[in-house]
Amino acid sequence: MEENNLNRERESENIDIKVLVEKFITRWRWFAVSVPLCLVIALLICQSRVPIYNVTGKVMISDSKKGELGTNVMMKELGLAAADIFVENEIVELQSKNLMREVVEELDLNVRYVREGFLRDWELYNDSPVKVLVDNPGEIRDTSFHVLLDTANLVILMNLDGEKMWSGHYSESVPMGDYNLSIEPNRKVTSKEKIRVDLSSFRKTTDVFSKNLNVQILVKNTNSVLVSLKDAVPTRGIAVINALVKRYNQNGIDNKRIVSEATVEFINERLDVINQELGTIERRAEDFKKTNKLTDITSDAAFVMERKKQSEAELMKLQTELDVLRSIRAAITQKRAEEFSLLPENLGLSDEGLNAGITRYNEMVLRRGKLLQSASESNPIVIGLNTQLQGLKKNIQETITNVESGLLIKLRSVEKENESVNEMLTSVPTQEKQYRDIARQQELKENLFLFLMQKREEVEIAKLIYVATAKIIEDPSAGDAPVEPRKALIMLVGLIIGVGIPVGIIFLLDILNDKVRSIDEVKQALPFPVLGDIPELPQEEVTLLRENFSLSESMQVIREKLNYMLGEKACPVLVVTSGVPGEGKTLVAAHLAKAYAKAGKKTLLVGCDLRNPQLHSYLHKNYSRGLSAYLAGMEPEWRRLVHSLEDNLSVLFGGDVPPNPVALLSSDRFKTLLEEVKGEYDCIILDTPPVGILADALTMVSQADACVCVVRLNVLPRGVLSSLRVLESEHHVTNCGVLVNGVSRRIHYYKYGYGNYYNKQNR
Repeated sequence: MEENNLNRERESENIDIKVLVEKFITRWRWFAVSVPLCLVIALLICQSRVPIYNVTGKVMISDSKKGELGTNVMMKELGLAAADIFVENEIVELQSKNLMREVVEELDLNVRYVREGFLRDWELYNDSPVKVLVDNPGEIRDTSFHVLLDTANLVILMNLDGEKMWSGHYSESVPMGDYNLSIEPNRKVTSKEKIRVDLSSFRKTTDVFSKNLNVQILVKNTNSVLVSLKDAVPTRGIAVINALVKRYNQNGIDNKRIVSEATVEFINERLDVINQELGTIERRAEDFKKTNKLTDITSDAAFVMERKKQSEAELMKLQTELDVLRSIRAAITQKRAEEFSLLPENLGLSDEGLNAGITRYNEMVLRRGKLLQSASESNPIVIGLNTQLQGLKKNIQETITNVESGLLIKLRSVEKENESVNEMLTSVPTQEKQYRDIARQQELKENLFLFLMQKREEVEIAKLIYVATAKIIEDPSAGDAPVEPRKALIMLVGLIIGVGIPVGIIFLLDILNDKVRSIDEVKQALPFPVLGDIPELPQEEVTLLRENFSLSESMQVIREKLNYMLGEKACPVLVVTSGVPGEGKTLVAAHLAKAYAKAGKKTLLVGCDLRNPQLHSYLHKNYSRGLSAYLAGMEPEWRRLVHSLEDNLSVLFGGDVPPNPVALLSSDRFKTLLEEVKGEYDCIILDTPPVGILADALTMVSQADACVCVVRLNVLPRGVLSSLRVLESEHHVTNCGVLVNGVSRRIHYYKYGYGNYYNKQNR
């Protein structure tokens, strides 16, 4: 039992799928129109969109920032700290709008030359016939105009509405409000040409190119980056990337020169002070010699004086470094109001960590200053740099303190040694000792002066030998094909939409359709058994005069089911009705009568639908007198109204439409007619009006032995289907069955096997 139910469920699912497929197949013209139309639209979209290329290049950034305080260097050497931190800082600079604006101004990217086409515009870059020069490009506002050229060097400017703005020749000034422009030839014009010129502000153009620029780390823990730019003109994209790297390098060199110039300025200030001090000491020495008439140091003190000289040289070196260190501290203290200012570097300090810290500090000060050109103090990146600078500044100050302490210790040691030497010189004349003190001070200042002169020269030389930090290791390239538009995806979407539109319409129509659409709906709504189904037939095949195999076979099956329901009934009276007109009840009644006649039953078909008699139309005959005439008493003998069609099959037509069909059908004369007919025939089939909207059929249901209710798919509303339950609930009809009409031929032949084959054989 369960296996049979499962088989029926699977059969129902297969039929539903076939019904769904049939809906699509029967409406194939919708798909034939929708799919090509959507594909054509998708193709037009592909052709109308400007191709966008992804220009990419690989850049290696050298880390010239050597000195770092703390353990960062050691951590990086051990591989515990990645080089990505440095690279990420440089990526921020490469992607900055300030840098991109410099490129925009250098390449005149705010001026676009466009050749208009039918579906899309073509942007010209180096191939433009003219070049627009602007005397004050900073004042440019968004403006577009057409330039008309001919072989006579005549230039005409028109606005986008086609109105003439200016006419003249090349190199003539054209006033445009806040600025003037001139049209210059870029190549020879061989025929009349028309191009559109789009002028944009530097800010807007910078925003566009910055949005399309992307810089990312190529390989982790390396200094290599991938620079990519989306642009409609590949050559322009390549030029932008090359100019971007070039400008980045130039800015780096300029930053280093700024630091060098600050260092030179500091050295010059110290040289001025030392030069004044040295002049004062030299005058003191000269005056002392003249006053005391001194010549050279005595030979007895030569050895001691040599030791003193060495001691004083060491003392001078320490005092010099200590003086430089204190000068740097003073520079930090004096510029405290500016918070973050450049510090002098490369002054020959012996502590490499301090030198590295100053270098790192200056680089971050420059980066902060560049960010503040486009960002505020509240920017998270600026705040982060401020925190780092404060930490570095504190580390530098602490390092200065530590180095100063070390120098002071060394200085005390040298001073003690110098004191011992001085004790050995007690025999030297006091005047000579006084002179040597003056000479020692003089030599100290001279050495400090020479030291600073040397450092200034080194810094000046370094300004000339700065190298670029970024190097292109793979030239920018646009690839073989554009990345936008994605034609394959657009065509696929077009195909999906082309299929989806008719599918959606079909499903929408199904949703809006309130008609009964399947046999399953009939089974669920009605308590009556389904006797069978008949296929959808063309108009020429519904007549009784033409044999239809599938219809004939269906009627024979229904006949046998009715016989099973009726048992051994001698002369059964069968009522054939429907819910609404147009469901084919008359067709069913006629062919069911024919099926009984073929079985050897003497059958009478009675047209009881007196409101809309249609029985004669299936026989292509017109009979005006029939059942209505007999019931109205206009014809005393019913046998005179009966017509024989073929063996065992007779018909009593409904006749003319009476004014009171319900009264006639419920009269005793109709009951008497049924009793008389039962005595002469083996089966009586009554073609009644629709039971769903008229009461005529209900008057005959009680007199019938069985009722066949015809339900036609896609014709009977669902609400009327439910109302057919009154045949059981109110009229207590027991022998009632449903015949489903209008079933798809595919489904019907699927159930009945060889109907199509036999139909072909019978033709």
